[in-house]
Amino acid sequence: ALFYARREAGRDTGSDLTAPAPPPPPPAPSSVVGAEAVQQAGREGLTLATSSSSNSGYKGVYYHPKQKGSKKYELKVRVGDKMAFLGCFATAEEAALFYARREAGRDTSDLTAPPPPPPPPEPSSAAGAEAVRQAEREGLTLVTSSNSNSGYRGVTFKQGSKKYELTVRFGGRQNSLGRFATA
Repeated sequence: ALFYARREAGRDTGSDLTAPAPPPPPPAPSSVVGAEAVQQAGREGLTLATSSSSNSGYKGVYYHPKQKGSKKYELKVRVGDKMAFLGCFATAEEAALFYARREAGRDTSDLTAPPPPPPPPEPSSAAGAEAVRQAEREGLTLVTSSNSNSGYRGVTFKQGSKKYELTVRFGGRQNSLGRFATA
């Protein structure tokens, strides 16, 4: 039956009838975030493993539409004789990227595995530029964030006061450490 199916599909029907069929082509990205995960895989030199037996189109990634929350793609892999749950993701592509990183032996301790942070924003003033230089002199790295309107993690520009507020989470609460003239 395998020989017949391969012949009908126009595939090589050579002497090795047990050779696996080539993997299916990757599915189209499910969203902008999914497309970014595909691009990130390319930048990292990784290939997202496809699978015709998965309902997402990616190896080990399964779509659960009735699951609560925004992370409806589950990643599971076989470890020995057991299935191991590796996490839930917002898109199939993010889960497939995590799988590819794991298979390549890369650090996967952070399940979200975000792409590298954006470059730091240009300082908004001479005082801001001096703060950046001071951080460099002290051997510090200013942590950037694409989720903040200032470009820095924990720092938010407050329109009313025209100042930047630094907040951190500790003790289970969000705490303000002050407002500053520059980010």
